[in-house]
Amino acid sequence: MIRLRLDVFVVEQDCVYADLDGKDLDSVHLWSERLDAGPGEAAESVVRLLPPGISYDVPSIGRVACKDTQRGTGLGQELMERSVRACQRLWPQYAVRISAQKYLIGFYESIGFHVVGEGYLEDNIPHIGMVRPWHSWDHMIYLVSTAALEFEDVYRGLADDHQSVLEGGWNKKEVLKHLIASESSLFAYMQKKSQASPETLPALDLESDGRGVKLVRDLKSDIRWNDPTGGILSPEGVAEAVSSDDDLMAFWNESRASGFRRMREDMANDAWWTVQLFRHPKAGYLSLYDTLAFMAEHIRHHIYQLQRLDSKLQDKGA
Repeated sequence: MIRLRLDVFVVEQDCVYADLDGKDLDSVHLWSERLDAGPGEAAESVVRLLPPGISYDVPSIGRVACKDTQRGTGLGQELMERSVRACQRLWPQYAVRISAQKYLIGFYESIGFHVVGEGYLEDNIPHIGMVRPWHSWDHMIYLVSTAALEFEDVYRGLADDHQSVLEGGWNKKEVLKHLIASESSLFAYMQKKSQASPETLPALDLESDGRGVKLVRDLKSDIRWNDPTGGILSPEGVAEAVSSDDDLMAFWNESRASGFRRMREDMANDAWWTVQLFRHPKAGYLSLYDTLAFMAEHIRHHIYQLQRLDSKLQDKGA
């Protein structure tokens, strides 16, 4: 880890500074390495997580470095996403702070950080303070609700004659019914899970962090998904009595709001944010944070599906 930090921060950036600042022994370190790496070979990426009270009164992430051959591969993004999740499970309810090199502001903003204060020079390199707020109930529900509003906007933008089923796919109403079935199943699962004590459940770890990162990343990708539940979440599971677009959309929004109210009441204890909770049929057990992140990204995944549906129907009409 130290070798990579020196290769990047001292040699590559031509900056003479004291990398060993006395904080490493108080930190949590994450790094990646090649499976066939030899003794003493530099890590492929590295980061250190500092507890509250070391550099700031909140946890902080620093010494973020990627080997030059790994830049642009997504490794740095995954490293930071895993770092944020590690901070959340190690120090729940805390925001996370970083001292970012200014040219990387856009990168860190994509992971949820925002600029605080004025810029400054650190070791003669322009830096800026950035903070990522604690992702509590209010914020995560806001993310899910925002995704739902985006879905509704795209859904209502599809003309009524865009209801015909494409070969091998769903029409727009079936997509919405699938989301209703999926969320209903998730809320029922979480209600049952909440009857246990969080202290009796497995704690989050690096592997569960990785499962959450991968699931969200896969949902954002072009991967084509099959129903991993074997049909349990098919559109046919939603009552036909809820038929019109307005009624169906209202039913979805009301059932989601009701589900969140119950979930917040049942899981008010902060300890729920530190244990493995929801079992996704493909990804495995996830944290509460990643469960809510999955809900938001699952909706966006189906926004893209509606957009593809619209495009195909327009081509078919042409």
